[in-house]
Amino acid sequence: MNILVDTFFTTDPNGHGGDHRTAQIAELIKKASINSSPFDRTLLTTRFSRYLAGVSAILNPTTLQFITKHRLKVGYSTVALAFCGFQRQLYQSKLRQHNGIKLLLWEATKNYVAPYVAADNGFKVIALPHNLESLVLDQGAFFAGFETEVRALVKADTVFCISREEEWLLRIKGANAYFLPYYPPEAVLQRLLKVREARATSTKRGFLILGNANNPPTRNGMIEQLERLREVEKTLDFYVDIAGYGTERLAEYCDGKTYTIHGAITNEKLDELLIGTQAALIHQKPTSGALTRIPELLISGVPVVANTNACRSTSEYSGVYRYESWIELADWMSQSLPMPKMLNHPVAAEKRFVECIRQFL
Repeated sequence: MNILVDTFFTTDPNGHGGDHRTAQIAELIKKASINSSPFDRTLLTTRFSRYLAGVSAILNPTTLQFITKHRLKVGYSTVALAFCGFQRQLYQSKLRQHNGIKLLLWEATKNYVAPYVAADNGFKVIALPHNLESLVLDQGAFFAGFETEVRALVKADTVFCISREEEWLLRIKGANAYFLPYYPPEAVLQRLLKVREARATSTKRGFLILGNANNPPTRNGMIEQLERLREVEKTLDFYVDIAGYGTERLAEYCDGKTYTIHGAITNEKLDELLIGTQAALIHQKPTSGALTRIPELLISGVPVVANTNACRSTSEYSGVYRYESWIELADWMSQSLPMPKMLNHPVAAEKRFVECIRQFL
């Protein structure tokens, strides 16, 4: 008998942070000998067919009945109604087809209708938001903002958050929320441990900025960090490698020979950069979620110099050095930072998550 897992991501160890979080969750389920089935999104295969289904959903009176029944504040634009109606149809179809245990592990929390449809069909819901979508700048949303998203998460039976701040916020709003910190799955962990071993004897040079610049919040944080570093350049000589998808877009913010932009790189090249860097520099504007790369960097033995927004759920970890101003950033960059202590596995939090699933089986 399987539980149903609804996620947008894969468990690819070579993927991005979202994939790694999903892989962590999948690994916990597997280690607990709990069977799972993926939520199949292939109800409609083309964008045009989904568009037609959305239009049909607007005209279908059950969409408005569903919205009224659950008092959803979705906005009454054509796009909002189409999104709500289509997602209701999708979940209704897939939940009724599921022959296993009526438990939905809901990672795809952008689809806010899921817990309401699940309740209508007798399913329990464990929510695992990767972030609060309505608080992510430049991402946009099909629902009517923060309150709609939070009400959907409160509707879930239990919520496991990737950041402490979201646990606190959702509890205030009435959710049964807990903190499940990110810790890399085994396939990722073993590679990081090899980097850590190599760093013990490597020569360190320069700093590393790592991230997906195609992601608007990540790119905006990188740009702001490069602006801070322009100030640091006035008092300190340094060198920075910049790596990750879309980082070529940052060229206009990088002057002189201080920076090398690598763009998308292989794991082998990433390991080479990690082994040879003095520290990783991370800067983020206010947003939700938590950065999976901070625990991964620390396990790799790389110190992390990060602003408060970036390290808000990890600032107590060994090897994280927090700054706000460029003066504090320059101070940390001028020091020889020691290798971080090995990050402990969040055993208690992971056990709570597994036991939560078992109580619904």
